[in-house]
Amino acid sequence: MGEIKSTLDLVLEKTKNLTLSSEEKKEQKQKEIENRIKGMMQKYQDGILSQNQLITDYEILKKDYNMSQNNTLILEITQRIEPDQDNQPLLEVLQACCTTDTAAIEKIVENFRKTYLKASRNRLERLKEDLAQQYKITGSAVFPNLDADKQWRQQTREMRAGFEDQLNRVKVNLLGGKS
Repeated sequence: MGEIKSTLDLVLEKTKNLTLSSEEKKEQKQKEIENRIKGMMQKYQDGILSQNQLITDYEILKKDYNMSQNNTLILEITQRIEPDQDNQPLLEVLQACCTTDTAAIEKIVENFRKTYLKASRNRLERLKEDLAQQYKITGSAVFPNLDADKQWRQQTREMRAGFEDQLNRVKVNLLGGKS
């Protein structure tokens, strides 16, 4: 009676003579590096890895993959920066692992926060005025819902796009002109 082969056995049998080109191997290595860095950064942000452990793991990764540049880590960290969150832990890793000056990023985030706060106050005042004029609703308890305001949502999208543009310019500089 003949042997019954699993799908895996059949696939392995048919592909045993195939090899990857040097370009494919390079791409696969880069993808492995990216995935490992993403995993480390996610564990760090989730509080599973301490900053010291992350730095140690990253140094081991650099040795294992013979990495001379930090571009993959810089790219991953800058993609995780959000203007409405505490980015200090990310910036500390950027400074520690990549010896990168984060002043430009910090300034962009701070400018965004100031602009956002000022714009939200202005929009709230305008909405309060509209409520008073149109519906005669006034008083200290009146607090319009900004999230329900289409104009405000559009304005925040535009502010966020401006933030991302500025951050992308800094990112390109950190990566040495490459993105």
